[in-house]
Amino acid sequence: TWIIINAERFPSATIKVYNRWGKEVFSTQGYNNDWNGSYNGDTLPTGSYYYSIDQNGDGTVVLTGWLYLTL
Repeated sequence: TWIIINAERFPSATIKVYNRWGKEVFSTQGYNNDWNGSYNGDTLPTGSYYYSIDQNGDGTVVLTGWLYLTL
């Protein structure tokens, strides 16, 4: 699972993850540290994925970066 430290401090946060082609593969509001790297029930391929975090859920993205999924 992907664990975001202190995620519980921002219950309105919007989290989005995109593949290398810019397709959104994960989105949630109020992250519970429970995403397992799947999309529509299928495990995503190994590789780099871009993420954005809007801490207040108001459209202002404050954190971005890359994560790497492995099997």
